[in-house]
Amino acid sequence: MTPWVDTILLLALVATSACVVPMYLKLKRLDRTQAEYGRILTQSGRALAQAGDAVRNFSTEGREILEALDQRIGEARQTLAELEASRRDLNATRDRQLG
Repeated sequence: MTPWVDTILLLALVATSACVVPMYLKLKRLDRTQAEYGRILTQSGRALAQAGDAVRNFSTEGREILEALDQRIGEARQTLAELEASRRDLNATRDRQLG
């Protein structure tokens, strides 16, 4: 009777091992996949942080550009006013000389 029990136990051990080995391999693969997802999430977080920095920098630089542009427009308007005044003075002087 002992050889039958030993044979049954040996078959049960082989069957259990046959089921455990694929499960072990799947768990290893899952662990690698989880580690890869972790790296991808970390990289995504860094990329999003860099994108946020870029948007903030763009906003700051855009504001600076708008302020500089507004200043230049003001200078251009002042120059145009001076040119217009100079033209009127020149026309008035010419009209007095001719008239």
